[in-house]
Amino acid sequence: MSTDPRRASTWWIAPVLGLVVVLVAVAALIAHSLYHQQAAPGAGSAVAPPSQASVPGSAQPGPTTVAFAPDFAAYPQQALLLKVLQTYFNAINDKRYDEWLSVVTPTFAAEQPEDQFLAGYRSTRDGSIFVYRVDPAPEHRLLVLVGFTSTQAKADEPAKYPYPCIHWQVVLPVAWDVNRKQWEIDAGIAASSPQGQQC
Repeated sequence: MSTDPRRASTWWIAPVLGLVVVLVAVAALIAHSLYHQQAAPGAGSAVAPPSQASVPGSAQPGPTTVAFAPDFAAYPQQALLLKVLQTYFNAINDKRYDEWLSVVTPTFAAEQPEDQFLAGYRSTRDGSIFVYRVDPAPEHRLLVLVGFTSTQAKADEPAKYPYPCIHWQVVLPVAWDVNRKQWEIDAGIAASSPQGQQC
């Protein structure tokens, strides 16, 4: 009885292919699990975009806890980014420059010394903060689309938007600090060109 040499030399292909399929399936499940990790406890929530009309005028600017779209909830480093964003807005609301410094890049900090920070935000109150999406950018950076509402005294109204209550949309550039091992909000054209409208 003769044996086909071609079959003898290729018997191992089917088991190897089966193993490859299993490994790919396991890797896909792990990636899916990591991508859909849950937010840190007590750190905001995934909700639908806020309806600004639902916040009464007397309640503006709305809640100060950062909320976010389900797309952002599924972002692999969502918890790290959320902590940075919450600290950033808390620092503005509480007028705490040292806290603000802890989550911005040295470049951004150099552009806004403490006296400018305190003068610029002296009557500002930010709320209804909502993260719509996060996009990758070159050089290990991210672009974070954020909407929020700010209220301020008449004397502190921005020249371009002279209103006591403003709904903002801004793209915040975020950079990775290799020394502090954290994301930090950076200066840049995107952050300096927000879109606003009167409440």
